[in-house]
Amino acid sequence: MKTSKLFLTLGIAGLLSVSLITSAEEKTGKDIFVNNKCNMCHSINSLSIESKMPNKYPDLSEVGKLDLKTADIKKYLMKEGDLNGKKHAIKFKGDAAELDTLVNWLQTLK
Repeated sequence: MKTSKLFLTLGIAGLLSVSLITSAEEKTGKDIFVNNKCNMCHSINSLSIESKMPNKYPDLSEVGKLDLKTADIKKYLMKEGDLNGKKHAIKFKGDAAELDTLVNWLQTLK
């Protein structure tokens, strides 16, 4: 009986530690935006993210209202496509998973 309780306790502790490690590694769209220094150019005033160059580049507080396709935003950020005839100034340097997270998050800003 004591042995089974020990294994159960260790199993639960192991699951909890894996859960904590996974959630600590997951980055939010906001984390990716800030960590990739997107706020050097863009602000998101609705979330109190200030641009280092205010009024030079668009605020993205309502970018999700533009109804842009996910694929088009990804291509734009990777400098593989344009929006309104313009290419993005800097190619996104994160990996594919970060790009997915960032774009999905940007589309929620309304």
